[in-house]
Amino acid sequence: MKKLLKIILPPFTGFAIYFLMVRYSSFYFSLRIDEMGEGNLLAFMSFYRYLLPLLFTVSVLTQLLIVIPIWNKVKDKTTSAKLWETVSLVFVCVLFAAAISYAIWDKSDGIHHLEKLFGFMTAVQLVYWSINLFILGLLR
Repeated sequence: MKKLLKIILPPFTGFAIYFLMVRYSSFYFSLRIDEMGEGNLLAFMSFYRYLLPLLFTVSVLTQLLIVIPIWNKVKDKTTSAKLWETVSLVFVCVLFAAAISYAIWDKSDGIHHLEKLFGFMTAVQLVYWSINLFILGLLR
């Protein structure tokens, strides 16, 4: 039961927080599916609203196949090993944020827009993983 809780609860908590932020925003009922891919906050919220079941399924599979095995290996290691794994996680988040930001960036918007996208995508991922690892730490 505890293993199932470690697989389901951390992604659920992170997604529930994001869901509440999107659901109770003033834009929720005006979000349209054709807004996805525009590279702004409303596009991200629209993407999240319409693809939530798929995103949650991917997060649970990621938790099961990647996060839990790494967590089990790292939880009993030294502090320096845990720090190294944290730095690695941040690096992966930055790398994915850069790739996603570049993929949805329109070059006509200028480099400043790419920087804003990159910062936003990095923040979203780091907040999600902070919540995820915090919940896993509570379930230790």
